[in-house]
Amino acid sequence: MSTPALAWPPRGSTAVAALLPWAIGLVTAIDYFDNALFAFFASYIAGGVNASPDELMWASSAYALGAVLGILHQHAWIERLGYRRYLAVCMFAFAAGGAAAALCDSSMQLTLARALQGYFVGPMLGACRILIQIGIPAARRAKALKAFMVLIVFGGALAPVAGAFLVANFDWRWLFASTAPAAALIGLLVLWTLPDIGDVEPHERTEPHYLAYLVFALAQAALQVVLTRSHFELFAGSPALVGLAIAGVAGLAWFGWQQWRHPAPLVRLHALRNASFRVGLALYVVYYYLSTGFSYLLPRMMEGGLGFTVGNTGYFTGAASFATGLLVFVYLKYSARLARKKWLIVVGFGIAALAAWMLSRITPQAGREALLVPLLLRGLLMLFVVLPVANLTFRPFAAEEFAHGYRLKNLVRQLAISFATSTVIALQQHRLALHEVRLSESTNAANASFMQALDSLTHGFAATGHSAGEAHAMALGTLWRTLEQQATFMASLDGFTAMAVIALAAGVFAAWQKTID
Repeated sequence: MSTPALAWPPRGSTAVAALLPWAIGLVTAIDYFDNALFAFFASYIAGGVNASPDELMWASSAYALGAVLGILHQHAWIERLGYRRYLAVCMFAFAAGGAAAALCDSSMQLTLARALQGYFVGPMLGACRILIQIGIPAARRAKALKAFMVLIVFGGALAPVAGAFLVANFDWRWLFASTAPAAALIGLLVLWTLPDIGDVEPHERTEPHYLAYLVFALAQAALQVVLTRSHFELFAGSPALVGLAIAGVAGLAWFGWQQWRHPAPLVRLHALRNASFRVGLALYVVYYYLSTGFSYLLPRMMEGGLGFTVGNTGYFTGAASFATGLLVFVYLKYSARLARKKWLIVVGFGIAALAAWMLSRITPQAGREALLVPLLLRGLLMLFVVLPVANLTFRPFAAEEFAHGYRLKNLVRQLAISFATSTVIALQQHRLALHEVRLSESTNAANASFMQALDSLTHGFAATGHSAGEAHAMALGTLWRTLEQQATFMASLDGFTAMAVIALAAGVFAAWQKTID
């Protein structure tokens, strides 16, 4: 095995050594870019493959399942390939998955393509963060971490802007097609810059854990099926869902018990003994839930409810994210002076609650000026929650414990994003159906305002040369589209209300904790 930090510089070149942190950061940035792109433009992707809401949830769940299995396999791949070849292979495979997703014509094809992408890019956050910790000398590590954080922040901020341009000027397939060449180029950069570390001799490699891996995969798949289907059918009334849930929980329990007792596990769970680590994981879960919820709800409210075009929505949201993202440089410069980062976290969740509450109070006539403040506040979540949580969560761990702890955290991240996507889609569909029913109850002859609007539109279409029957049908269609727009808008407001409650509860929980003080 190569000695980690002593492998610097990787290729004997000052330029290569300077590019190495940026290569590592770009690998992680494309992960954040891809996740934000899928959440923000999910409706266009679903429409492109004619996927229903539950089929869209399958694609999200498949990505999460692939990512979780990839994270469990990560250490085994690194021991055999080393970090340099492993990260490059993952980038090339992710590029192939992007090309496959761009060519999809059905929801099943999209699900398989997303599962492939999840397996290879899902582990990248953990792999890259661990690589910085063990592969870069302490003297250079701070600069590498800065590059890592900056690219993560701006990778997520770029997604709405780039996606809006691609959807407005091309179509949904380019959302995936655009990531393929970028990932391939990053893979080549990784091959050029990274040191050959991490691989070990065959007799030193960790046990593959085939049975434990299979049990975990089946248990996780069972729980993903339950999570997906329980939003569309009654859980207690379905013996199949109940049976899958019991089998999934039992499988995960056995996996946890087996890994806890094993001297060289796939994922070391002993980090959970640390109270600050447990609290940190809980706060991470809430952050990923809120971040995914905002990314899903914002475009639906702005486009479906307020009538923004996809270009205006993406550019405006992205510009706000870039503006707040610039504050990462301020944080990196002054954060060391803040001894009690716990209160940054509490304020961060307060900011998230305020942003969600403001968005839940938006009126149908609102323009950009009403959205600017909540969008800027939403962009502060990364600075006020994730960065201080990361500092407090992993501070107690040495290098080896850090690697296992960060791998476990990455597992939690993928599951939290999948859970957030599924529940927010389900909440949106439930509230949309409810508001459509309530609004449609008023579309009858007894409602004078409705009849007046119908007559006015009918006369307007008739005046343009349409027959009486055509004019009446066109008027009804126009009113129905208005009803759908209002229902979408009201469902989005309900979603933001739920986000505000969750953020407020998280802030109270964080303030109550003494282990992160």
